[in-house]
Amino acid sequence: MNMILDVSPSIKTQRLYTRPWDEDDLAGLYRIMSNQSVHTFTEEEPWSEEKARHELKKYHVESSMPDGRRGYFNCPLILSGCDTLIGRVGLHPYGDNDSTAEIEWVICEDHWHQGYATEIGRAILEYGFREAGFHSIIGFTCIRNMSARQVMKKIGMEHIGDRELHNRKLSVFQIKREP
Repeated sequence: MNMILDVSPSIKTQRLYTRPWDEDDLAGLYRIMSNQSVHTFTEEEPWSEEKARHELKKYHVESSMPDGRRGYFNCPLILSGCDTLIGRVGLHPYGDNDSTAEIEWVICEDHWHQGYATEIGRAILEYGFREAGFHSIIGFTCIRNMSARQVMKKIGMEHIGDRELHNRKLSVFQIKREP
């Protein structure tokens, strides 16, 4: 019997959609997160299959906790048409402020430079403001990650500075909900 996680937003774009994590996603998650290129700017080691299994279980636990934090999520990113898992996306808590979320996306190297990050990024922002009611959304990336910086600008986020976080120099982007 498959374990299907039932807490996630349904975000759809022309070419992509999100859905709950499923235990059958292990192979796809491992394939993406074990790729060294995906970690070029994260300073994180490529994942082992055991780490992928652990993270998938963690996603299940986090999504089933009724902690009142509506709007936060971590979902697989699926390519429409072929129903292929090509990444993971989410909105996560940022600090102690429940009105601000942090956006995240990781996309399989085979699917870079096709506009998917921009497409899903815009849809996540729309969900975050309209459905979840966040007042602002923050994004972080390594200063050297020009592709991620460009995506954040394309989706309307403003570079608000650079900061040191976890011994890494990061660029910080933010967008606020229109009044």
